[in-house]
Amino acid sequence: MSEGAPVGGRHLAFPFRIGADGRSAAPADLAEHVRGELVQLLLTAPGERPFLPGFGAGLRRLVFERNDPVAAGLAKATLSRNLSRWLGHRVVVEVLEVDATEALLSVDLRYRIVATGEVRGMRLQGGGR
Repeated sequence: MSEGAPVGGRHLAFPFRIGADGRSAAPADLAEHVRGELVQLLLTAPGERPFLPGFGAGLRRLVFERNDPVAAGLAKATLSRNLSRWLGHRVVVEVLEVDATEALLSVDLRYRIVATGEVRGMRLQGGGR
């Protein structure tokens, strides 16, 4: 296995695409693969996947909900629960902050990749009504 290749075999790139060699593209390294898994989990709505109806944190729909500290707290609890359930074997959440300010919902996530110990982060933002 090449250095930086995903642990546990070859994985599909997210979003799915065909590589230059005509085969399905693979992520460049484990960190990219884990980031793709996180994005899928956070943006997938529960019930969206027929054979995994409980998969997803539903973050995309939250931008259309009320935007106040109570909603941010509920969103944080939902995200935390789903991250632990679906990706707890892959990442350890170090920081999860959900902020609802005016018309902007922000999610800041810092995580450690279990297999490598590497710490990464991502920020998602969206505006609602």
